Amino acid sequence: MILHKCTPAELDDRARRAEHHMNIALESRRWNLAQRYREEMRALAAECARRDKKA
Repeated sequence: MILHKCTPAELDDRARRAEHHMNIALESRRWNLAQRYREEMRALAAECARRDKKA
């Protein structure tokens, strides 16, 4: 899914899901997966910041 096409609710859902999966990956010491979900959260945060600047 392309982030700029997501609704704010979809962005929130994706962020919650990414955080949840990152925490599970950290608990199981799956560092590569944790890094992947951390990058997803950063991308979501950047898209939210971009939208806030627009508004």
